[in-house]
This record gives sequence, structure tokens and C-alpha cells, in this order.
Amino acid sequence: MKNQIGNENLNYKHGGKGTRLYNVWQDMKQRVLNPNNKRYKDYGGRGIIICPEWTNDFINFRDWALNNGYKEDLEINRVINDGNYEPSNCDFVPAEENMRNRRKPKTEILSLELANEIRTLWKTGKYKLKELADKFGVSPSTISLIINNKIWRNLP
Repeated sequence: MKNQIGNENLNYKHGGKGTRLYNVWQDMKQRVLNPNNKRYKDYGGRGIIICPEWTNDFINFRDWALNNGYKEDLEINRVINDGNYEPSNCDFVPAEENMRNRRKPKTEILSLELANEIRTLWKTGKYKLKELADKFGVSPSTISLIINNKIWRNLP
């Protein structure tokens, strides 16, 4: 590619910068590789990786995507939610389908029985919110909602 005065543009690599597909690739890399990214804990922080062919090569990712169903209105999806970003585990799906593939929040993993156990332990006065949160693998705000009968209501 030549710039306006006819010289070769030495920074030109693949022509993808600024496209939606390039942004999909960049966002994937940020979630997996950047510990400062707010979503890192759900991706790179839990061991999800990007295959070497895609990590530093947009052209490889672009070619795979274009040959495997990429369309502007679809999102990249990991077929096995705990699997990596790699050709054998990725496809492109509508946003609604991608939403259904997400991990359940920890509050959905709790049962009424566990919520009642949390309330019982809280009533002993021996635990702080943070201690119960750590014990049950949820946030202190979830513990607060449980002990105040805002979720997993304890029926009289």
C-alpha cells in the first residue's frame, strides 16, 4: 500500500485495523492476555489461552474466521466454555446464543439448603460477611442478600 505521496507505507500489515473482525481479535486477546482487563479473571485468569496460530497473527485468525462462518452480526463462541480459543473449539453464533453459553453466576449454584446454612452460621455471630463469602465462594454482597432474605428467601 502506498501513502499519499507514493512512498511505501512501512506500517501497513494486513489492512484489518479498524474492522469489526480485527476488534473481535483484539478483544479476545485483551480478555485472555491482559491482567488489567476487567474480564481477564473470567478468561486468562482461569486458564483460557489463545492458540499460538492466532495470538500474534491477525491474518491467520482472519482467514480462519472468514472460512468458518464469520459474519458481521455474529460473535465468536467457545463451544466448550472451559476450552481455549482455537479452531477446534470456536465458531460464530448470534449474541443470544452466546449469552446462553456463559457460566452461571455463583448465586445460581447455591441452593436453598446452602442459603439456610449461611443464615444459620451468620446467626451464631462467629462469622463476618467476608468469611462466609470466602467459605461459600460468593461475594460478600451475595451473603448480605441471603441473610436479609432478598434472595433464596427463607420461608417461615
